Amino acid sequence: MSVDRFRFVSPGVFINEIDQSQVPQTSIAQPSPAIIGRFERGPAFVPTIVNSFDELVNIYGNPIPGGTVVDVWRDGNHAAPTYAAYAAQAYLANSAPVTIVRLLGDQSALASGADLARAGWIYPEATKDTAGGAYGLFMINSGSTTDDLEGVLAAVFYLSSSANIVLVGAQPTMGTAGSPVSANAAVLESSVVGSGTTQELKLRISTIASSSATVESTFNFDATSPRYIRKVFNTNPQLVNSSITPSANQEGYFLGESFDRAVNDKFSSTTTKKFGLILALSASSGGARTKMADFQKTFKIPQTPPIIAQDPGPNSLFDINSTTREMFNIVARDDAEWAQNNIKIAFKDILQSPNPSFQPWGSFTLQVRAMNDTDNNPLVLEEYNNLSMNSDSPNYIARRIGDSSTGWDSVNKKVTYAGEYPNQSRYIRVNMLTDSPGKDWLPFGFKGIPKFKGFNLVSGSTVFRALNVTGSDATWALSTDPISGSVGFGGNASTAGHQAIMSGTLAPQGGIVCTAADLASPFELTASLQGPTMPLRLSSSDGGLALGTNAYFGLQNTLSRTSLVPDDSIRDLLRIRPGGLQRLDPAAAGPMERCPGFSLDNLVLNANQDAAYYSGSIQNGQGYSEVRAGQSQGMSYGARRKGVSITAKSGSYEAVLDLDYNRFVVPLYGGFDGFNIAEAEPFNNARALGGEEPSSVVSDSDFAMHYTAKKGIDVVADPDQVDINLMAIPGITVRGVTDHLIKACESRADALGIIDLEGGFKAQAESSDSFATRAGSSPATQTVSAVKARALNNSYGACYYPWVQIQDTLSGKRLWVPPSVAALGTYASSAAVSELWFAPAGFNRGGLSQGAAGIPVTSVVDRLTSAQRDKLYEVNVNPIATFPAEGIVVFGQKTLQASASALDRINVRRLLIFLKKRISRISTRILFDPNIQVTWDRFLAQVEPLLRSVKSRYGLAEYRVILDTTTTTSEMVDRNIMYAKVLLKPTRAIEFIALDFVVMRSGASFDD
Repeated sequence: MSVDRFRFVSPGVFINEIDQSQVPQTSIAQPSPAIIGRFERGPAFVPTIVNSFDELVNIYGNPIPGGTVVDVWRDGNHAAPTYAAYAAQAYLANSAPVTIVRLLGDQSALASGADLARAGWIYPEATKDTAGGAYGLFMINSGSTTDDLEGVLAAVFYLSSSANIVLVGAQPTMGTAGSPVSANAAVLESSVVGSGTTQELKLRISTIASSSATVESTFNFDATSPRYIRKVFNTNPQLVNSSITPSANQEGYFLGESFDRAVNDKFSSTTTKKFGLILALSASSGGARTKMADFQKTFKIPQTPPIIAQDPGPNSLFDINSTTREMFNIVARDDAEWAQNNIKIAFKDILQSPNPSFQPWGSFTLQVRAMNDTDNNPLVLEEYNNLSMNSDSPNYIARRIGDSSTGWDSVNKKVTYAGEYPNQSRYIRVNMLTDSPGKDWLPFGFKGIPKFKGFNLVSGSTVFRALNVTGSDATWALSTDPISGSVGFGGNASTAGHQAIMSGTLAPQGGIVCTAADLASPFELTASLQGPTMPLRLSSSDGGLALGTNAYFGLQNTLSRTSLVPDDSIRDLLRIRPGGLQRLDPAAAGPMERCPGFSLDNLVLNANQDAAYYSGSIQNGQGYSEVRAGQSQGMSYGARRKGVSITAKSGSYEAVLDLDYNRFVVPLYGGFDGFNIAEAEPFNNARALGGEEPSSVVSDSDFAMHYTAKKGIDVVADPDQVDINLMAIPGITVRGVTDHLIKACESRADALGIIDLEGGFKAQAESSDSFATRAGSSPATQTVSAVKARALNNSYGACYYPWVQIQDTLSGKRLWVPPSVAALGTYASSAAVSELWFAPAGFNRGGLSQGAAGIPVTSVVDRLTSAQRDKLYEVNVNPIATFPAEGIVVFGQKTLQASASALDRINVRRLLIFLKKRISRISTRILFDPNIQVTWDRFLAQVEPLLRSVKSRYGLAEYRVILDTTTTTSEMVDRNIMYAKVLLKPTRAIEFIALDFVVMRSGASFDD
């Protein structure tokens, strides 16, 4: 008896399925599949119901067909198709809803130190403690007669362990003595003078082991020029991956960050010369250079820096980055890099209370704007008006926008939810930083985002030394292992070959002042180098606004102050930092610090009545560090403008708002997808997921993407949390993941898992081989062998073969997708034209060429013969066949159950899932009611019509429901149990038709 198999502890409905249909040893509800995988954007690891393709695009972006992407670093990885997005599109074409689970890179808490065990990436992988890694290109101005040189990090190159990088060209001369730099060969090759109208430099990148693998190009930082740095050097990290890139196309390096605006702000068109300098980068004194190329991290959600209130008192020592008047952060809604690259947060209509004695709280508007819009033509994605910091108000910012966040309970395998107010925004949520704000507090600015600290560069007789302004060793531009042709840095004073600091004194802004006497040998070069700083709007007239009060101060994301062209390099300023560096709030002792930040309190009214931003202009004290850090923004004159801001001169922040300068913009930063950027498909089966070999024992702690994929399944594994009846993770074929999916469906007992199989065709992201090689010579045979080896026997799973070619409905591009994509489409279309329990196969409901997949199917990778179809069907693989007249057809409907019974067919399994769900819901309505005949009759009165309806629609041949004293005995009643039996005879689908054609003699009678 099934009752004896249950463990009754907490109240509930307990259902047991008894399969008595075995051959001796032989729409009422809308289907809702869970589709797990990569999407362009959207919430990660949060099961989200989507009701239409338009809604799918709005939340998760367009399906990506894959193909060649030039600047993968800057524009994102669109090289491999997003199979899950196409599966969702296929299903939504004929039915709804679907439940989406987007995957981002995560890792097990027990992850080992191996590269594949950790999310993210590091380059080079196998030699991170020896050679290769990150190299910074610094641009240095021509200096004054005393050679007070200033420079800025302009770009970062990532090199393999066998490559080197040098600047080539003329040697620089510096100082009144005009002495050339000549004592150090590394300096000779690594410092050159920019010349010409665009002040171009030349860079050589070569592989030591192969002199033929050399790139030597002249470049500049003009995005409109054919010699723009991102046009002449490799910006696709996938080209360093020999597993997916043919040898003829492989590179030993890629260009990562380039800070175009920082270079353009530092060097005007009148700058006569620029010096270039290549420095090996590191994250700690004496550490390996690749620490600056170590992005092995789990996915991170971006957010704004703390939004701060106005200055508590004018003419103070107000320091934006140390103020405690933090109000809130704006955080992306479970999205990562897409959010920080594509949206920004704007505040406008910041108003003080008109009657502080009656209602002290002011108000403001928050906008979600497109990152690449301009103040001249703002693109507002969302807007929330009349917001307040008053927690008792219906306009309280957290209440209007929402503050709910999600997490993952790895012990109980469930999504956790926190926060007081449900999220109303599609893009953001609010993270309150104070429970007791001042009643007059208004959003007036923001703290700075992290940047690399500046350091001083002083040369010795053989090597350079990098110093922080305080005189200690710099912590992010050091290396103890220079390679041929590059500048190496000594890690500390005791390092062999490290020389004493040359004579010189700190300049007012932290640079080294060199005199003519300092130029004598062995002196080579001294300069103050800075990390790039976030550009700020400096004037309300920037960009030629017709009305200055329409200017949004704060972040300025254009190529220059006067430009209206978006600056894509802002993405590199906002991205996550490498190694163990602080992501959001830099530690004082580390190599990071905050940018100057922004406050409306620093606005100054010029003679022409335009507002200008001078950092530190509210202060009546020193404000030294803030002004110095802003130097690269052209704000050094702020040191001469203390105490002259509108707030300082009027004695009140209200004067700024009275002039209608009440707008500013702030970015999101610190987001990270957690993927290996060198992989076109981060969830490739061959490497990232642990491989497909039968002998492979894949551990979650050894393969981060294996753990991530299984986590995506676990998110929807609990039927009490997520209501689904199908589950798929398209494109993933490794056994550990697909077995986990089938087991999750079996454990739920109310969902059918559609899996893709190993063997046969391999996607382009898996290998650098040609299409013919990846298709294989006998892929069907390989698939049959792989399925036999797995010995699958589970009616909660199904699979199909082979891969199909579809046409993207938006771009028209054709691409290959796994068979689960087309299969899901047929499940929806079959239910739409017939019933859920009809077989989703055959010419009537499985004709892919006739649109049954929901998306155009144009071809198959393997045209099956009748014999091949038979062999596939014998091992419970459903063939996708091609016929001359009918086209491409799903020609099978078996589950993965090996034993012969009604449940070895998909239509019966789906019927059982449907009925169990519906009868379970009926049962929940009588829980805790009296266990008497009246209650039993209520149950029967609802179940009987359901089964009768299914029978009338050809789902059941016969049925019977037994609920009386023979099932629910007095002993059961005493144990608080109601026990019913539901007997079913499912209608079988016709899969085999036998026809006898008898040829008779002329004189024979048909009546005989």
